[in-house]
Amino acid sequence: MTMHASRTSHPPLTTIAHAVAVLALAATAPAHAQTGAGPAAKAEEGLQSVVVTAQKRPQSMQNVPVAVNTVDARAIENQQIVDFSDLTRVAPAMTINQNPNNNTIALRGIGTFAFSIGIESAVSVIVDDVPAIQQLQAFSNLSDIERVEVLRGPQGTLFGKNSSAGVINVVTKESAETLQGHVQLALTSDKERRLEASVSGPLDERTGFRINAYTGQRDGDINNLTLGTGLNGDRAKGVRARLDFKPSATLQGKLIADYNTRHVEGPVLTLLAVPPGAKQQNVAPLEPTLAGVTPGPENRNVRIDTPGYADNQSASLSGTLNWKLERHTLTSVTNYQDWKYALLADYDGGAVDLLAALTRGVSHGGVTQGGPYHSRMLTQELRLASSGEGVLNYLGGLYFSDSGNDRGFTRGPTLSVANWEARAGNRTLAAFTQADYQLAKGTRVNAGLRFNRETIDVDFTNRVPATPVHFAGKSGDNAVTGKLALQQDLAKAVMVYGSFATGYKGAGYDISTGFDQSRVRLPVAPETSKAYEIGMKSRFLQNRLQVNATVFHTDYQDFQAQSSRFDPVTNVTQNAVTNVGELRTRGVELEVAAKPVNTLMLEGSVAYVDAMIKKFPMANCYPGQTLAEGCRRVGSVSVQDLAGKRLANAPRLKVTLGATYNFPLADSGYSGVANLNYQRQSEVNFDLGNNPLATQKAYGVVNGSVGFSDPTQSLKVTLYVNNLFDKSYSSFIADNYNFHGGSHVLTQMLPRNSQRYAGLRVKYAF
Repeated sequence: MTMHASRTSHPPLTTIAHAVAVLALAATAPAHAQTGAGPAAKAEEGLQSVVVTAQKRPQSMQNVPVAVNTVDARAIENQQIVDFSDLTRVAPAMTINQNPNNNTIALRGIGTFAFSIGIESAVSVIVDDVPAIQQLQAFSNLSDIERVEVLRGPQGTLFGKNSSAGVINVVTKESAETLQGHVQLALTSDKERRLEASVSGPLDERTGFRINAYTGQRDGDINNLTLGTGLNGDRAKGVRARLDFKPSATLQGKLIADYNTRHVEGPVLTLLAVPPGAKQQNVAPLEPTLAGVTPGPENRNVRIDTPGYADNQSASLSGTLNWKLERHTLTSVTNYQDWKYALLADYDGGAVDLLAALTRGVSHGGVTQGGPYHSRMLTQELRLASSGEGVLNYLGGLYFSDSGNDRGFTRGPTLSVANWEARAGNRTLAAFTQADYQLAKGTRVNAGLRFNRETIDVDFTNRVPATPVHFAGKSGDNAVTGKLALQQDLAKAVMVYGSFATGYKGAGYDISTGFDQSRVRLPVAPETSKAYEIGMKSRFLQNRLQVNATVFHTDYQDFQAQSSRFDPVTNVTQNAVTNVGELRTRGVELEVAAKPVNTLMLEGSVAYVDAMIKKFPMANCYPGQTLAEGCRRVGSVSVQDLAGKRLANAPRLKVTLGATYNFPLADSGYSGVANLNYQRQSEVNFDLGNNPLATQKAYGVVNGSVGFSDPTQSLKVTLYVNNLFDKSYSSFIADNYNFHGGSHVLTQMLPRNSQRYAGLRVKYAF
């Protein structure tokens, strides 16, 4: 495997230059846009209607009183949305925190960052009407997707307890009515090779099928100088088989089986800053790790003796039945998921002979950590919905889920030794209903209610002592969430609404190293929210201009968040999940789409989010925080008051701009499509304690593509560039002050998209 020592050493820079030239050429093509034959000359008139299932029934996006972003299959292809993290390009209120052990999705600044297997996420990921077990499970390739809906704000009434901040709703493609398919190959300058194929069509008059498969590999862009290999690359493959059937005029259903795997080499952090004389545990100098490594925001070199890995394996089987009655539809959704995850990581993060320093030469090497993770979940949902065509439209349902999460964890052979295994169980029963009623012409009221009963249990065994210690417990909780919205049509295509909704995320056991009877007795309390929202959805200029705006204010109580605490007795830092007393997020979101001519689509969005901690008087101090900086001693611990501080990884401002232009190539019958998009976000701090060193300054990224299709639209060749101006940025920054004996050694996660690369995609459809 050949690696490159710096960001400027990618060999195909000429390819990038060609991409820029082609994009520039495409930008000059409007003079030909209204002439010539081919598909571009037959572009769709005005903005098209977008159908969403944000309220568990097909509806026009412009008619639902919900703040929602959508991206369809065409936009997914034009904007190079391949991985789940790429969705931040189209949803300005969405951010993702990526680090070696976990990924966190946040909406309007709210997400759940925790290593514990007993703590659920505040943003629910739904795939074909089924919630994912763990949020990390969602970070796979987006293949054969019909659309993605990003629902912002609490969605607990219809989507349940783990959607207190919002929902990502992923809908895959259905079976085709005629035999069709495609094969697609993608190659990139950062050594990605990806092959994808699908075939779909009818089996008979009542049954259709769809099969999609992909395989891909990307070399790591982080150079491990110790072993001469690349890290943070991945190998992935998957297959999804779907059967759509309609045995009678009143009964139809679908059966979906999905299997995918992903192996990541590492993933690892790189050194951002290293003070002179820094030592691990104040005994082992860092010099061996720094040989050939220049710490900084663009550092992609490391020296690690145990590179580690992360393995994901996911399988699911779901079945949906829709039985149409005279004025209602009865829906049943059944799903079983099995997710396996295995992690091995270099705990000391370098090539220092730390064990020799700690044991005076008795042992040699470094400290590693990791272990297996296995989750299983069975869900069943029943819904009865009215036809949706009357003055009163309603639906009601019952929901059941039973999940189990098993994890084993070891760290050693010395220094914060850990060896434990645990199981977290969660059983949920819920009943829900939602209805909208037309008070008068153009005036509708929408109301919903959900009752949730949850039971959690834990079984934990600590194997570090000579005689293993066992802890077990069980807890239950009831909760009611609801929603009330009033919407008014001001004109034919102008609607305003106001809504109030409550959200709930259940209690959980903080299952991690250091678990003891006190955590059994006092699980992390439930997280609740109250959200107020005023919105407008509108279209003007004969359906060529769309303007949607939202003003929101949400208060959170007992927000669940993870922070680290240094133990001076063991000289190590432990992570623990606690409840932040009060939190507030408020702001304004604006989304604009315009189609001034049939061949040009312009899009822009702005999200201003003020996510602030209102009450957290006993928060942990950040590493090295002084009394003058707000750190004080309370008993044996150091604490600070975080009231008035911004929430971690919550940019105040995010902006997205995009343009897609369709054009013919003279009179040849060939056509092209060019896309240019820009995303910018303001400064963020990745530390809950507001450590000023864990700050990523504001940055912006430009992406572009141009594709060409033959007259039959069967062959399409696309050239694209990610991060055109090569802007480096971090998706996570950590201060390893305590581990390095009082030196602020900073590490960072550099995601793939934080550097420039070019790609070529060839797609053949039949």
